[in-house]
Amino acid sequence: MKNNSVERYSNHLILKEVGGYGQKLLKESKVLIVGLGGLGCPVLQYAAGSGIGNIGLIDNDDVDISNLQRQTIFSMNDLGKPKVEIAEKFLHSINPEINTIMYKDRLNEKNSKKIIEDFDFIVDCTDNNSSKLIINDECFNNNKPMIYASVSGFFGQVSTFKSYKKDKNNIPYPSYRCLKIKNTNENDCGHIGVLGSIAGVIGSLQATELIKQIINADHNLTGKLLIFDGLTNNTRIIKINWDTKNVLNGTDL
Repeated sequence: MKNNSVERYSNHLILKEVGGYGQKLLKESKVLIVGLGGLGCPVLQYAAGSGIGNIGLIDNDDVDISNLQRQTIFSMNDLGKPKVEIAEKFLHSINPEINTIMYKDRLNEKNSKKIIEDFDFIVDCTDNNSSKLIINDECFNNNKPMIYASVSGFFGQVSTFKSYKKDKNNIPYPSYRCLKIKNTNENDCGHIGVLGSIAGVIGSLQATELIKQIINADHNLTGKLLIFDGLTNNTRIIKINWDTKNVLNGTDL
C-alpha cells in the first residue's frame, strides 16, 4: 500500500476488523449505487471516503431545489444539472483515485442485467417499490448481494438480501419480496414527508452495512432487518424468516 494510502486510511488500518486485508478488499471491490437521493448521497460520501476502488452511479434525475433538504452533496449551483455528473465530481473531490462509471438512466427491466452483472455489490438507494423489486430479482439471478434501505417520515430500515444463498440448515436466505413492502418509500415525500437527517442516518447505516459486507464482517444484516424510529430513537433488529407463503415472519433478536 502506498504511503499516501496508509495515511489516508490510517483509521481503518488500526481497526482489527478492517486492517490491511480489509482495505485491500475495499479497493478491489466494485459497487453500484442505484439512486442518488436522500440515501444515495450519504452512501456515496462514505463509500468514496472508505476507499472502495470502483463505484458505479445510476440515476436519471436532475437536481431539484426540493432535493437540497436531504441530498447533501448538491447545492443551489447544481439545480437543473444531472445528478450523476455532480455526484461523480463530488466523489472525485473526496478521492480522485476511484474508478467511476456513470449511467444517466433509470434502472429498469431492460438494462438491469447488463448493468448489475458488472458489479460485486448492489446498493439499493431507490425510492420506489417497483425499482427495488427489479434490483432484488436481478441480484438473485446474478448472485449479487443487495444492500437495501428505505426511509419515510421519521422511520427507516436497512438489510442485506442474499436470496441466492442458503444458510447452514439449507434454507434460502430471504429476499426483498419477503418484506411485502407497500410503496411508501421516499418517493412519497410530497405526501408523507421525510426528515432530512433521518435519510442521513439510514444512508450512513446502509454505507456501514456495505463496508461490512465487503470486508466479510461476521456481524451484518444478512437475513435481518434493522428498523429505526427517529421519533423515539428506538432501534430494533428482527430476523426475517421464510415460510411456505414467502411472507415476512419477523422475530426480535
